[in-house]
Amino acid sequence: MKCPFCDFQGEAMRQRIFYHDENWYAILAAPCHNEGHSLLIALPKNSHCPTRLSEDTLMGLPKALSNVTEAIKAVYRPKDVLLASLRGSESHFHFHFVPLYEEAENAWRSSHKGKESYGKGHLMEFLGHLEKQGDERAVTQRRENGLSEEQQRAIIVGAQKPEIEKLRLAASYYH
Repeated sequence: MKCPFCDFQGEAMRQRIFYHDENWYAILAAPCHNEGHSLLIALPKNSHCPTRLSEDTLMGLPKALSNVTEAIKAVYRPKDVLLASLRGSESHFHFHFVPLYEEAENAWRSSHKGKESYGKGHLMEFLGHLEKQGDERAVTQRRENGLSEEQQRAIIVGAQKPEIEKLRLAASYYH
C-alpha cells in the first residue's frame, strides 16, 4: 500500500498543509480526534519513506515543533498541546499534536474517579481515549452516510478550509 504521507504533493494533501519547511510539513488531521488535532510529518528524502530521522531532519525539528504548536495555540486557544509520536498503521515518521481542552480533561478525569491520581501513564491513556472516540465517530458517520473513507476525508477537508487558512496565517505559511 502506498504511504499517504509521501504523497504530500497530491491535491488532497496540499489542501491540508498549513506549515512547510525544508524537512517537515504539517496538516490538520482528517478525521481528527479533537478540534485542532494536527500532524507534523517528515518530508520524504530521495523518494524514500522516512521511518527514522536523518540528522538534517532532526536539526530542523525544534523549529517545526515550535511553529506548529504556536499556530495551534493561536487558532484554537487550548489549555495545552499534547505531543506524541505514535506509530499506528503508518511507518512514515510523524508527530501528533493534540490540543488539550479543559472540558475534555475534566470529563476524562471525572470518569476515572477512584483510580490513582493523574500521573505517569495517564497521558497515553488520555490520548488513547481521544483517539478511540474520534475513530468511533468517524466510523459511525461513514456508516450513517454510506461514505467511503476517502469520500469522508474530502468532506471533512472541505469543512476544515477556514481552519486551515487560519492555521496558515498563524504559521506564516504562504502556499
